[in-house]
Amino acid sequence: MSSPKCSQSYIMYKFLHAVALLVLAAAACAQVTETPVTVQPGHFLLEVDALSLTIDREPGLKYTAFGAASTFLTTGLTSRLDLQVGAEFYINQKFDAAGFTERQSGVGDVYIRAKYRFYESEDTYTAVAVLPYVKLPTNSGGVGNDAVEGGIIVPLQTQLIGGFDFAAMAGLDLLRNDNDDGYDTYLFSSASLHRQFFKAIGLYGEAIAAKSSGGAPWEGTVGAGATFTVSKFAWWDFAVYRGISDGASDWTHVLRFNYGF
Repeated sequence: MSSPKCSQSYIMYKFLHAVALLVLAAAACAQVTETPVTVQPGHFLLEVDALSLTIDREPGLKYTAFGAASTFLTTGLTSRLDLQVGAEFYINQKFDAAGFTERQSGVGDVYIRAKYRFYESEDTYTAVAVLPYVKLPTNSGGVGNDAVEGGIIVPLQTQLIGGFDFAAMAGLDLLRNDNDDGYDTYLFSSASLHRQFFKAIGLYGEAIAAKSSGGAPWEGTVGAGATFTVSKFAWWDFAVYRGISDGASDWTHVLRFNYGF
């Protein structure tokens, strides 16, 4: 799946100084489900996964991955279009199988993405966008597959009654197959529900499903997270995800920092 990233939309919306035709008083936030809200020209949004930890256990096998400083920087090109550049600055992977241990660590890949918001409704507080991306293989130390990959995502978000905000997305990736002789299609979708309970604290839940054409088991994941506002344009986001199918990692923990300027 595309790298996981989102923005706490209430704060980001204030940061964007209000899109003329898009009135989202608050919008869903989660770490996987994308938002259709775009950064405005002359402004930037910095998203940094300060720490991430993934653990997956199977009979006779344990996989652990640690990441630090995976970063996306976004800037607006027009009121509806923004450009995003991302880099994975440090990845450490450990494989334990039958008494044998293998470690790999290094710099990850670079991502280039563009998001175009093509629909917005002032009446229903709903927005929809399209987000194509490409991954460039810049990794070192064996932490990547050394292949160019890409995909497209369609995110949607809307405001519900009771102060709740709903977001969903669907996407398709083209990922290099295990035999390294072609590409598999990877279909995925997710949905999240977010609510701001206090001025500085918000809570959300999220569900993700994905399936590869390569024959691997489907991936099902559920998670929950909390956001903590530090200042008008800065906030932390911590989430924990639990795999509910054989194809998904058992646990993923992510601590993310967001800053708009």
